[in-house]
Amino acid sequence: DLFWPAVFVATAGNTIGGAISWWMGAGAHHVKTRLQPTEGAATSEARALAWLRAFGPKACLLSWLPAVGDPLCAVAGWLHLPFWPCVFYMAIGKFARYTLMTAALMWVF
Repeated sequence: DLFWPAVFVATAGNTIGGAISWWMGAGAHHVKTRLQPTEGAATSEARALAWLRAFGPKACLLSWLPAVGDPLCAVAGWLHLPFWPCVFYMAIGKFARYTLMTAALMWVF
């Protein structure tokens, strides 16, 4: 039975990708701060960043969402949210995603 190995491999690979996105966000923030330290964020950006900062690493549970997940991981890095708690929550969200997706595909086929 390949169900659990497939879920664990997909979860690990996608979590590593999320961790890399986190580091890219942290690096982008560092570069932006050095190049333009006084520029402020737009109002909608400020609200979104405030929301993410309020939820903290737990917001990375949503990293499984298509089109939103990877940018969410990068923004978590941008905000310098704690790395390991973010990776932990990314792994939980992605594990749930791949468990459901694999179960659905095995049921269909």
